[in-house]
Amino acid sequence: MVSVLWAAGCFQGLLVVARFVLNLLNFIPGAVCVYHSVPTEHCEVDNKSYHILGNQQASNTINYVGTLVEDTNSILLIAVIFSWKVFRQKHFIRALPRVGYFWVWCLLCVTNALSILYVDIVHGKDHKGNVNVQAVALISEMILLTVLASAINFITNQIYLNWVKRNFRDNSFTQRIYKPLFLSVLSAYFIRNLGFFIYDTALVSLSISLVKGKKVQGMRDWDSLLLLLTAAFRGSFAKFFFQKIFQGQQLPESNERAPGSTRNCLHWK
Repeated sequence: MVSVLWAAGCFQGLLVVARFVLNLLNFIPGAVCVYHSVPTEHCEVDNKSYHILGNQQASNTINYVGTLVEDTNSILLIAVIFSWKVFRQKHFIRALPRVGYFWVWCLLCVTNALSILYVDIVHGKDHKGNVNVQAVALISEMILLTVLASAINFITNQIYLNWVKRNFRDNSFTQRIYKPLFLSVLSAYFIRNLGFFIYDTALVSLSISLVKGKKVQGMRDWDSLLLLLTAAFRGSFAKFFFQKIFQGQQLPESNERAPGSTRNCLHWK
């Protein structure tokens, strides 16, 4: 059993590294295109290409593979969390409707899914009538991300560390692999959502303003609203994962006790 958990931890670590690499390959070319006031889907100005990966097909492939890896990773994590003995599914289901994050994510997920269905699937078919597979993968990522984040909201790093210490008390090497894994997974999700939030926000600003006296290439009339919804969705998750990374830290006392006092003026929870 320990060997299986060890292998699973190493595999998840490799997935985290792969996700960081794929996200960098997505965001660096995206930043270059935005710098030239065009989206990555049409990274050309006056017939001059600014694709640092070589061509549009390479950029699309990296984006598609990155989304598939995210979907696969989220499915695996959801399966692990819901089969984890520490995680009580019945309590989770009962408590979920009382969580504000959950309803915000559901609303943003539905609106984004509908916009993607309309734009990328209905209007995004190729000349053979095939739907945009990237759009289907993006919808899957949104749904899986909503389910995963809702579950992680009930898990703290301390609960995870206690489980690691209890199950690997005689194996310090495995503990060193597992202990940073929870925060590494959160960091990977934070980086991806932050990158998309910055990119989509930049495209919103470009789509509603005149750049160099002309319309931004590759932008359609409804893109500003759809990008705004996507930016709100990604920004909400970026904020959540960032807060989760620092949750449960023991902060030092920031004031000295006055003579004769029995309690501090500030109380850190």
